[in-house]
Amino acid sequence: MLNKLKDFYRRNRVYSILMIVSIICIISILVGVVLYFLGQTSKDKYGNRLEGLEKVKISEKKYKELESKITEKELVNKTTIDIKGKLIYIDFVLEGGKHTDAESIAQSILELFTEDEKKYYDIQFIVENLNKEEEDNFPIMGYIKKGNSVIKWTNYVQ
Repeated sequence: MLNKLKDFYRRNRVYSILMIVSIICIISILVGVVLYFLGQTSKDKYGNRLEGLEKVKISEKKYKELESKITEKELVNKTTIDIKGKLIYIDFVLEGGKHTDAESIAQSILELFTEDEKKYYDIQFIVENLNKEEEDNFPIMGYIKKGNSVIKWTNYVQ
Protein backbone atom coordinates (compact mmCIF):
# COMPACT_ATOMS: atom_id res chain seq x y z
CA MET A 1 0.00 0.00 0.00
CA LEU A 2 2.81 2.38 0.90
CA ASN A 3 4.59 1.52 -2.34
CA LYS A 4 1.46 2.31 -4.33
CA LEU A 5 1.25 5.75 -2.67
CA LYS A 6 4.91 6.47 -3.39
CA ASP A 7 4.45 5.39 -6.98
CA PHE A 8 1.34 7.58 -7.35
CA TYR A 9 3.24 10.53 -5.85
CA ARG A 10 6.15 10.10 -8.25
CA ARG A 11 3.88 9.98 -11.30
CA ASN A 12 1.54 12.80 -10.16
CA ARG A 13 3.73 15.02 -8.02
CA VAL A 14 1.99 18.33 -8.92
CA TYR A 15 -1.50 16.93 -8.38
CA SER A 16 -0.47 15.33 -5.10
CA ILE A 17 0.91 18.61 -3.76
CA LEU A 18 -2.20 20.48 -4.89
CA MET A 19 -4.45 17.89 -3.19
CA ILE A 20 -2.51 18.15 0.08
CA VAL A 21 -2.65 21.98 -0.01
CA SER A 22 -6.36 21.97 -0.83
CA ILE A 23 -7.12 19.48 1.97
CA ILE A 24 -5.19 21.67 4.44
CA CYS A 25 -7.10 24.76 3.23
CA ILE A 26 -10.48 23.05 3.53
CA ILE A 27 -9.67 21.83 7.05
CA SER A 28 -8.49 25.30 8.14
CA ILE A 29 -11.62 26.93 6.68
CA LEU A 30 -13.87 24.44 8.47
CA VAL A 31 -12.04 24.98 11.77
CA GLY A 32 -12.31 28.76 11.33
CA VAL A 33 -16.04 28.60 10.61
CA VAL A 34 -16.71 26.31 13.58
CA LEU A 35 -14.69 28.51 15.94
CA TYR A 36 -16.41 31.65 14.66
CA PHE A 37 -19.92 30.31 15.23
CA LEU A 38 -19.07 28.74 18.57
CA GLY A 39 -17.58 32.06 19.66
CA GLN A 40 -20.80 33.84 18.73
CA THR A 41 -22.98 31.57 20.83
CA SER A 42 -20.84 31.77 23.96
CA LYS A 43 -21.09 35.57 24.27
CA ASP A 44 -23.71 37.32 26.35
CA LYS A 45 -26.81 38.42 24.44
CA TYR A 46 -26.50 42.01 25.69
CA GLY A 47 -22.72 42.31 25.55
CA ASN A 48 -21.31 44.35 28.41
CA ARG A 49 -24.30 46.69 28.65
CA LEU A 50 -25.60 44.85 31.72
CA GLU A 51 -22.58 45.52 33.89
CA GLY A 52 -23.72 46.38 37.39
CA LEU A 53 -27.03 44.54 37.07
CA GLU A 54 -26.23 42.44 40.14
CA LYS A 55 -26.25 45.57 42.31
CA VAL A 56 -29.77 46.66 41.31
CA LYS A 57 -31.34 43.40 40.18
CA ILE A 58 -35.07 43.24 40.91
CA SER A 59 -35.76 40.12 42.94
CA GLU A 60 -38.68 37.78 42.33
CA LYS A 61 -40.18 38.90 45.65
CA LYS A 62 -40.12 42.58 44.65
CA TYR A 63 -41.42 41.65 41.21
CA LYS A 64 -44.51 39.98 42.73
CA GLU A 65 -44.91 42.84 45.22
CA LEU A 66 -44.90 45.40 42.39
CA GLU A 67 -47.49 43.43 40.45
CA SER A 68 -49.80 43.13 43.45
CA LYS A 69 -49.47 46.83 44.43
CA ILE A 70 -50.29 47.94 40.89
CA THR A 71 -53.31 45.62 40.68
CA GLU A 72 -54.56 46.93 44.06
CA LYS A 73 -55.05 50.39 42.55
CA GLU A 74 -58.68 51.39 42.13
CA LEU A 75 -58.92 51.65 38.33
CA VAL A 76 -56.46 48.89 37.40
CA ASN A 77 -58.00 45.66 36.15
CA LYS A 78 -54.86 43.62 35.48
CA THR A 79 -51.15 44.17 35.09
CA THR A 80 -48.08 42.43 33.73
CA ILE A 81 -44.45 43.28 34.31
CA ASP A 82 -41.67 42.06 32.05
CA ILE A 83 -37.98 42.76 32.65
CA LYS A 84 -35.58 42.34 29.74
CA GLY A 85 -32.03 43.45 30.38
CA LYS A 86 -32.17 47.10 31.43
CA LEU A 87 -35.79 47.60 30.36
CA ILE A 88 -38.89 47.19 32.52
CA TYR A 89 -42.17 46.86 30.61
CA ILE A 90 -45.25 47.55 32.73
CA ASP A 91 -48.58 46.88 31.03
CA PHE A 92 -51.83 47.58 32.82
CA VAL A 93 -55.47 47.71 31.85
CA LEU A 94 -57.84 50.36 33.23
CA GLU A 95 -61.51 49.78 34.02
CA GLY A 96 -62.54 53.19 32.80
CA GLY A 97 -60.63 56.36 33.47
CA LYS A 98 -58.84 58.85 31.30
CA HIS A 99 -55.29 59.71 30.32
CA THR A 100 -54.80 61.70 33.50
CA ASP A 101 -55.72 58.63 35.55
CA ALA A 102 -53.22 56.53 33.63
CA GLU A 103 -50.53 59.16 34.14
CA SER A 104 -51.15 59.40 37.88
CA ILE A 105 -51.11 55.61 38.25
CA ALA A 106 -47.85 55.41 36.30
CA GLN A 107 -46.34 58.14 38.46
CA SER A 108 -47.38 56.27 41.61
CA ILE A 109 -45.82 53.09 40.18
CA LEU A 110 -42.52 54.97 39.77
CA GLU A 111 -42.54 55.68 43.51
CA LEU A 112 -42.38 51.92 44.15
CA PHE A 113 -38.87 51.77 42.66
CA THR A 114 -35.73 52.77 44.55
CA GLU A 115 -33.54 55.61 43.31
CA ASP A 116 -30.84 53.15 42.23
CA GLU A 117 -33.36 51.18 40.18
CA LYS A 118 -34.63 54.36 38.52
CA LYS A 119 -31.05 55.32 37.66
CA TYR A 120 -30.31 51.92 36.10
CA TYR A 121 -33.51 50.82 34.33
CA ASP A 122 -35.53 52.36 31.51
CA ILE A 123 -39.23 51.92 32.25
CA GLN A 124 -42.00 51.69 29.66
CA PHE A 125 -45.72 51.85 30.44
CA ILE A 126 -48.41 50.50 28.12
CA VAL A 127 -51.94 51.38 29.20
CA GLU A 128 -55.15 49.97 27.76
CA ASN A 129 -58.72 50.80 28.71
CA LEU A 130 -61.80 48.58 28.94
CA ASN A 131 -64.18 51.57 28.76
CA LYS A 132 -65.67 51.62 25.26
CA GLU A 133 -66.17 55.42 25.30
CA GLU A 134 -62.51 56.09 26.04
CA GLU A 135 -61.20 53.21 23.93
CA ASP A 136 -60.49 55.44 20.91
CA ASN A 137 -57.76 57.28 22.79
CA PHE A 138 -56.13 54.12 24.08
CA PRO A 139 -53.70 52.33 24.21
CA ILE A 140 -51.20 54.92 25.31
CA MET A 141 -47.52 54.44 25.98
CA GLY A 142 -45.25 56.18 28.42
CA TYR A 143 -41.51 55.97 28.68
CA ILE A 144 -38.99 57.14 31.22
CA LYS A 145 -35.30 56.94 30.50
CA LYS A 146 -32.97 55.96 33.32
CA GLY A 147 -32.08 58.88 35.55
CA ASN A 148 -35.01 61.04 34.37
CA SER A 149 -38.01 61.98 36.47
CA VAL A 150 -40.62 62.82 33.81
CA ILE A 151 -42.62 60.22 31.89
CA LYS A 152 -43.04 61.02 28.19
CA TRP A 153 -46.40 59.92 26.74
CA THR A 154 -47.49 59.08 23.20
CA ASN A 155 -50.93 59.05 21.56
CA TYR A 156 -52.21 61.78 23.85
CA VAL A 157 -55.55 63.20 22.69
CA GLN A 158 -57.46 65.59 24.96
